[in-house]
Amino acid sequence: MATRTQERRLAILEELARSQAVQVAELSQQFGVSEVSIRRDLAHLEQEGVLRRIHGGAVVAPHVSPVLAIPASVGQVARSAEKARIGRQAAALVQRGERLIFDSGTTVLQVAAHLSDDLRQSGNLTVITGSLPVVRELGHCRGIHLVLLGGVYLPQYDVVVGPHTIEQIGTLHADKLFLGADGLTCVKGVTTANVLEAEVNRATISAATEVIVVADSSKIGLIGLTSIAPLTGIHVLISDTDAPADFVAELRRQGVKVILA
Repeated sequence: MATRTQERRLAILEELARSQAVQVAELSQQFGVSEVSIRRDLAHLEQEGVLRRIHGGAVVAPHVSPVLAIPASVGQVARSAEKARIGRQAAALVQRGERLIFDSGTTVLQVAAHLSDDLRQSGNLTVITGSLPVVRELGHCRGIHLVLLGGVYLPQYDVVVGPHTIEQIGTLHADKLFLGADGLTCVKGVTTANVLEAEVNRATISAATEVIVVADSSKIGLIGLTSIAPLTGIHVLISDTDAPADFVAELRRQGVKVILA
């Protein structure tokens, strides 16, 4: 369950997304906490790389949209029920003996978390990932052979990226890729806020037979910093029932299977 501190920090990021800047005094009054507590929140979020502190407040960090790049420590709070339902639906698609690539992000982590006990203990699965939370979730399971990708570690995302990661992915093949998204639109396709992660994502798409995007409906209509793939480059989208009907209809018209959890 989210703590009040986590909820407040998420709300601060949402306010930053709206106004591009926040003031300590105004946040203190808005949330009914001391300015010392707000400064502590801002310092924590600055360490996560999603804002930059200035005198009396904070502004959006360069090249980052806070709504699109909420770090795992805070982002796991948002829409947790929807993400859990999406994760359960996606995990139900996994078959024994399959080779799977898991992207980073809180919704993809829910897919890993909802793999059945049977698959975890005797599923003969191969899981390929550069996400440390996925490793912590599945690394101990007897029925899973886990391939941890190497590369440069990004602490704010708890993931590895870079040329070594991409090179290693190029030698592998998977049946399914579970891919997260920071934004989804008909024009820009699947997008993310991090250029380095996008490069890895493109490599994983090339390595997988089936690309399954897992993203809650709040990501639909948003555009991240860089595109990963057009909508025609994915096979399945699993989202929640708040997904806009016109967007769902367009994906289905383009041949993408849409599952609403």
